[in-house]
Amino acid sequence: MMLIIVGMGIITMLLRFLPLFLSSRAGDGAQMHPFLERLPLAVLSAITIPGVFQVDESKPLVGIAACVVAVLLVLVKKIPLFLVVVVSVAVAVLVKMV
Repeated sequence: MMLIIVGMGIITMLLRFLPLFLSSRAGDGAQMHPFLERLPLAVLSAITIPGVFQVDESKPLVGIAACVVAVLLVLVKKIPLFLVVVVSVAVAVLVKMV
């Protein structure tokens, strides 16, 4: 168990320092800028998406509904992040109760 925790810590640190290392080697960074800009979104998606389907194994629609609502609210762009989280959790609770 401890080996898994240490391995996860090492991978996390590599993902955080890799963009810094790559940007310092790229010179002006014009070619690396699009890659570095999308890296946090890719990492966040890789962490979040599996969790969407594992929220409740008996009702997988709970996570999917909360994710869809969160994405739709984020696309509005004027809604604060806190409100997106609160509404997504509320939708998950409502779907769970149904």
